[in-house]
Amino acid sequence: MEAPERPPGDRKAVLLRTGPDPKGFLFRYLLALTPLVLFGVSVIATAMMRGFLTGSFSSAMNSPLRGLLAGMEDLMEMTVLLTAPVGVYLTFVLIGLRVRSTEMWTGSALALGLSALGGFLLFTLSPDRSVSPSLDLLYWIAYLAGPASLVAVILVLGFTEQYRRSITYTIGREGLILGGGIWKRREHLLPWHQIGSLVLEQGPLEKRLGTGTIVPLVTGGPGSTGRKAGREPSRSPLECLSGIREPDLVMEFLQELISRPANGDS
Repeated sequence: MEAPERPPGDRKAVLLRTGPDPKGFLFRYLLALTPLVLFGVSVIATAMMRGFLTGSFSSAMNSPLRGLLAGMEDLMEMTVLLTAPVGVYLTFVLIGLRVRSTEMWTGSALALGLSALGGFLLFTLSPDRSVSPSLDLLYWIAYLAGPASLVAVILVLGFTEQYRRSITYTIGREGLILGGGIWKRREHLLPWHQIGSLVLEQGPLEKRLGTGTIVPLVTGGPGSTGRKAGREPSRSPLECLSGIREPDLVMEFLQELISRPANGDS
């Protein structure tokens, strides 16, 4: 965080500039590891399902239903592979989209997509084919889930760090400017008269790390960011001061600017 500057006249002067601290993005870095966790879950789920289905199938083959169950081994194996890893990864893609966790859903989708693409290529090039091509393809996808998950984690961690570095929070005499973005930079100004209050969010771990998030509660009016009254304010790093260092000092500085009559011109 850069030291505050307090020039007396220039309204466009930068008073303070900061951004998310690496420790403030710790939770996002951990979410980027989701594909590796899902691979471990898939391995365990596959072993458990195979054990259960094998036991059930063996018992059923000794029953009067053995004629109907003959030849269903491939179907059971396809059920296992469609559940883990395919079903496991797809489930977390949907969960990540639901909770708006970019790291979770992109990592899960990327790992599944890479393993599916690689599996399809290897299946196409492989000279050995079984009776069930669909089963062969699922075997390849499951085989590549581990390497694909590792590649996905590396890529998501890299993009998460690049995203963090792109974000800047600039405190000027006219208001608060939040900007950032990897492919296209997005930037908007929150004038001081539109910020009704500030909320400091800092959990136990964040207190130990010396980081926190300051959420500006916008009152609306001309040039507002479009938040409606009563709507939960966004915790997006581009709509609040997310994961910054020394949040209590920054909060105090912002409160002083907001409380100045006529935006600090008097």
